[in-house]
Amino acid sequence: MCQLTQKYNVPGPRYTSYPTVPFWDAPSFSGKKWKEIITQRFQIKKKEGISLYIHLPFCESMCTFCGCHKRITKRHELEIPYIKALLKELGLYVTLFGEKPKLKALHLGGEHLLFLLQKT
Repeated sequence: MCQLTQKYNVPGPRYTSYPTVPFWDAPSFSGKKWKEIITQRFQIKKKEGISLYIHLPFCESMCTFCGCHKRITKRHELEIPYIKALLKELGLYVTLFGEKPKLKALHLGGEHLLFLLQKT
């Protein structure tokens, strides 16, 4: 096995979350600690901007490759309340940070996202 393969041949989360999963235990992590860490990281990165991933978990059929949380449905009316909830969550972050974050990158995913884009 080459050195590069050996270097990166380690288990890790498929999708990155902050903090990463090994820190999700009650004795060492809490909602208060999360707010401190996320606010601190925002202050460090705010000039550069943040990356945001938005996934619409509503799919009309099951993909064989997808590891994302999903709900199989053809009911597109479920998307609007979900998007409103995402916008509300973004508002909570703006309140926590005390300002709107600069977006460096926006990543979108989900089968129903294609449906929404086709309607515009």
